[in-house]
Amino acid sequence: MERCRNPWHRECKNDDIEVYIMFKGEKLPICRRCWSKIVEKDLEW
Repeated sequence: MERCRNPWHRECKNDDIEVYIMFKGEKLPICRRCWSKIVEKDLEW
């Protein structure tokens, strides 16, 4: 089972994957909770 690999919240280990993002050439699984926080921020990757 995959776990969240949010590069801005490395401690997260949730397994309810919502999306995958490309970050520094790597495809990372992101959980529902982290994704909702990421979309609210002004981040560039």
